[in-house]
Amino acid sequence: MQEAKGLLSLNRIYRILKDLSINPSTESINKKYRDFSTFALRISVMFADDRLFDIIPRLETQLEIVRKYAPGVRPALDPYTSSQIGVFSKIDPDAEIGHFLDYPDCCIKSFSEKTRYGIDKSHIEELMKLPRQKGEKIFVATAGFIPCSALCKKARARGLVAILNRSEEENLKSLEGELSMALPHFHPEYQNHYYEIKRI
Repeated sequence: MQEAKGLLSLNRIYRILKDLSINPSTESINKKYRDFSTFALRISVMFADDRLFDIIPRLETQLEIVRKYAPGVRPALDPYTSSQIGVFSKIDPDAEIGHFLDYPDCCIKSFSEKTRYGIDKSHIEELMKLPRQKGEKIFVATAGFIPCSALCKKARARGLVAILNRSEEENLKSLEGELSMALPHFHPEYQNHYYEIKRI
């Protein structure tokens, strides 16, 4: 069900962080999170040192709000949480961060090799080539996620991009507003939880 994808995707990240907060063994981390074990181990150590004491309550608040709106696309992980766990720090390889955030391998590779910084001309060109459908549609992507293609099936399956009915725009705007009120932060680049909506 399209509406559940955004919630399911965010809930996966919450479950991982909750697990890392209870101080699992290095062996367990290496086994369960082999695609991002270095990143996961560093997060686990920060939890053990009580440096991440406030992020689980923030994520629970974010999940509660997202559950209410049931968006077809996952909003960006709370920017404060992302900052605290080191998503933006460049300490860990892009691939590990991407796997933690459940980005498809094809999109991780595209981001790393092409150094893309947002929805670009090639994405727009792909969308413009789509056959016109009855009723205006919108293209939405999780802020911070840059798909290899606007039409990437793996990204769509993970709730990271979608082509939605125009009527769903108000739902996303309301979700944005409530998240901003409930979870204030000071990250300069991630004021919105979605990339700019593109009308098609």
